[in-house]
Amino acid sequence: MKKFYIICTLFGLFILGALCGIGLAFPFAKKLLSEDHFVKQRMAEEVKRLKLTPEQVEKSKPIYDQLRQDLAKIKTDTLTAIAQASIRQSTELAALLTPEQIEEFKKLGDERRVKFDKFMKR
Repeated sequence: MKKFYIICTLFGLFILGALCGIGLAFPFAKKLLSEDHFVKQRMAEEVKRLKLTPEQVEKSKPIYDQLRQDLAKIKTDTLTAIAQASIRQSTELAALLTPEQIEEFKKLGDERRVKFDKFMKR
């Protein structure tokens, strides 16, 4: 019964940590991997290198808008999949650990969050 309680507690903790991680990851990913920035750079390069006419530029805008939407969806789906995989791995591993190992596992998670927070502040 005690092991079941510990597993349930850890599972809840991991879910909460994952939600916090996702909350932290989205702004970071938005800054680092801005699809707007990527699409603007790509469009500017293609307009210049291909010597697009003003009419071609105007007609190409919906194409670039679609690219921006596709990239945003890919980014969101990827971050969600990473969080889900991490939760699954942590939950499965926690089921194998002794109470002492679980305490160390909690510390490891705390240390990872601190490192991530420091990385985010750069």
